[in-house]
Amino acid sequence: MKVSIIIPSYNYASYLPECLGSIIAQTWQDWEVWIIDDGSTDKTKMVAQKFLNMDARIKYQFQKNRGLSNARNTGLKLSNGDLIQFLDADDLISEDKLSLQVAHMEQNPDLSISYCQTWYFQHGDPDQLYHDLVMQNSSKHPILDGMGFDILQVLVKGNFTAVSSPLIRRSIIQENIAFPESVENSEDWYFWLKAALNGYHFQYLANPLAAAKVRVHGDSMSQQKLLMYYGELTLRNWLKSKLQEVKLNPKEKAQLLSLNQVQEEKLYEHTMLVGPLWDVGHLKKMYQLGDFLRFIKYHKKARIHQGANL
Repeated sequence: MKVSIIIPSYNYASYLPECLGSIIAQTWQDWEVWIIDDGSTDKTKMVAQKFLNMDARIKYQFQKNRGLSNARNTGLKLSNGDLIQFLDADDLISEDKLSLQVAHMEQNPDLSISYCQTWYFQHGDPDQLYHDLVMQNSSKHPILDGMGFDILQVLVKGNFTAVSSPLIRRSIIQENIAFPESVENSEDWYFWLKAALNGYHFQYLANPLAAAKVRVHGDSMSQQKLLMYYGELTLRNWLKSKLQEVKLNPKEKAQLLSLNQVQEEKLYEHTMLVGPLWDVGHLKKMYQLGDFLRFIKYHKKARIHQGANL
């Protein structure tokens, strides 16, 4: 089975050789790589060309900057493998990942998404691995095996893995499932939710030799938190309408809608409590993401909270 590896890259020339090196080292050799250069202004094209000259399985496509989702969708259109691996240009995969996940797919023909362990490492220290993005080893992968309600109740709580962990069947994208191009973050969470809403089978591959390795940069966390909160609130508004349409029994549907509402309310409150209360852009965004009464309620609560912490 041929694997298409899709690598969006925007000004990540310095990381690309290590990323591509982890692919060339794979014990599974039936693959193609599509590097989608999303308008880079650094030496991405030069770096990519060196690898193109070395290996005909590596291909390169330049496009004007259109964002991460568009770049991944471009890769999906250009690729022709039976299975698809998404990989960000600064991340890595273990040398046996593809072999083990291809075997997992072959042994389970009804399986649509095989996912594996994700490790996080701080840029400059690739040998020290952590279970989570905040590098506190405070959380681990959910171990999933199922479809429909069983998967949705996990995904409604939160994203379940990094984008480079799963290997997916091409049949998923043939059902018009793609990355949303109108959002600024949580793109992969939308993708997995769409797959789950369409009844695809997810299963964890419990083999320590199969792993994705995600690089954590200095700007990956605190200064991006508000944008992540806005993104999740937008996703939860979208998810509300999708859950009302999904084919589940009324009890399961009601449970998922309630869970989504609880998660949304908690996040809306938290975002108001920690956000810049006198920033017009922030307040406008929060007003758009909630109704008038909720906005007033939590703005008042946030003024009290932030005043007490001055």
